[in-house]
Amino acid sequence: MFVVGLLLLVAAVLVFVVLAARSRRRKGAESAPQRRNRLIGLASAAAAAVLGVVLLGGSSVYAQDTGDASVIVSWTGDILGQEITPGLHVKAPWSEVKTFSVRNQQVVFAGSRAETDFTGGSATGPDITVQDSDGVTSNIDIAVRYSIRPDQVTTIYKQFRDETNFVSQFVTQDIRSTVRDAPNGFSTLDLITKRAELNTAIQKSLEQRWQGTGVTVDSVSLQQITPPASVTAAYAAAQNAQIKVSTEKNLLQAAQVSAQQQVVQAQAKAKANDTLNKSLTSNVLKQNYIDTLSKLAASGNVVVVPEGFGGIVNVK
Repeated sequence: MFVVGLLLLVAAVLVFVVLAARSRRRKGAESAPQRRNRLIGLASAAAAAVLGVVLLGGSSVYAQDTGDASVIVSWTGDILGQEITPGLHVKAPWSEVKTFSVRNQQVVFAGSRAETDFTGGSATGPDITVQDSDGVTSNIDIAVRYSIRPDQVTTIYKQFRDETNFVSQFVTQDIRSTVRDAPNGFSTLDLITKRAELNTAIQKSLEQRWQGTGVTVDSVSLQQITPPASVTAAYAAAQNAQIKVSTEKNLLQAAQVSAQQQVVQAQAKAKANDTLNKSLTSNVLKQNYIDTLSKLAASGNVVVVPEGFGGIVNVK
């Protein structure tokens, strides 16, 4: 925009100079066609001059959105400064503004995408192939959220020059490398069963890797681990076997508890019987006999007691 505005101003000045020179060479009065051509030329030059001024003015002002940080670069490539506050800002017309987003950005590696796609500070790409400590290869789907510290934008610009280079050459490469390294400390079984621990290991490793670079790890989300089909089948079989063992163990424990309950009940019944037998002395039996006869007599019943009978009479 600066170059176009400058060219328009130069062209307008040249037109004014040419028209002035022609006017001085004419000694007599202008004809109607000559006057019309001169006015058209002046009007065109004036319009070009106004447009050039507008373009140059626009080149001197830029707007910065909330969540952006900018580096001001001269036409020679020298860094003139940076701006981290939103709003309208003034710069030299010939300077260029390099903008980086300091918002929370996301990089997702999932599925079988053919290549990585960069959109601003974000990116999407294919899942990451890793190898655990047992030498088994798996595929991992993962999403990482990160952000740039506004005061580090100039340092990042010096290394990568623009946001696309920064994401493609630094962010995505570091994430892939970190995700590949983390499973080396996990066995195949741990990789399947200890997803939270692997997620934490990846995040801590990435935080250490980016320490001092001006990039902050906001979150790491391990979405899916896909081991080979043979491993998945073996793990499922082991799970089923473990469930069967647990079921049989529970049944055995239940049978043992039932048997123990029966033993306890039998012991209690035997103890009660023993206590009852010990309590039935001759005096007690004789007293029960007398009490029973008294109840029968009181109810108007005639009771015949054989001579010498000393047993217990059951009355229903």
